[in-house]
Amino acid sequence: MKKEEKELLRHMVIFKFKDDASEEAVARLNDSFNDLPNHIPVIKDFEWGLNDSPESFDQDFTHCYMITFHSEKDRDSVYTPHPKHQEFVASLQPHLGKVFVVDYWAK
Repeated sequence: MKKEEKELLRHMVIFKFKDDASEEAVARLNDSFNDLPNHIPVIKDFEWGLNDSPESFDQDFTHCYMITFHSEKDRDSVYTPHPKHQEFVASLQPHLGKVFVVDYWAK
């Protein structure tokens, strides 16, 4: 069995929004991100949540997303260039303070 068939590729995305980003804009962006699995079938799982760590290491990052793929090809050649993903990224830019992304193969 190939790596892509037995393991899952996790794509973690964590946002810190600008201080002047309105609650409405952040909610709209969150809804848009949550809608991507309805348009991009290579997304095998999607979950999100708000930071709830009591450790004070979050550096003001608030919104955490976990997207699961079966392969790097699905992530790189289908998801990343997909028009809906690109549209989301463009809409995010005016409101985004920082982003942190980590990808790994789940063991």
